[in-house]
Amino acid sequence: MMKAIAVIALAAAFVFSVSLVEAGQCPTLIKQVKDGATKVSDSKKKAEIDKLVAEAEKLHAEGKHADSVKKAEEAAKAAGVTLQKKM
Repeated sequence: MMKAIAVIALAAAFVFSVSLVEAGQCPTLIKQVKDGATKVSDSKKKAEIDKLVAEAEKLHAEGKHADSVKKAEEAAKAAGVTLQKKM
């Protein structure tokens, strides 16, 4: 019984720490996309990138950090930006 509780506690701690790492990454990744998007000259593509960045920011504000990171990655791909993630 004690082993089961210890395993559950350890798993919960791991999940919590992973979500904190993702929470800290969102603003950094979003900034990288914004900085890289300044080089995009196509107004239609720029509008698409801005929309994706806005969605990433909204998801971050809602605490949906994994989704925010995915949306930032999608925006980076559209902008042709290579993201540098923190470990």
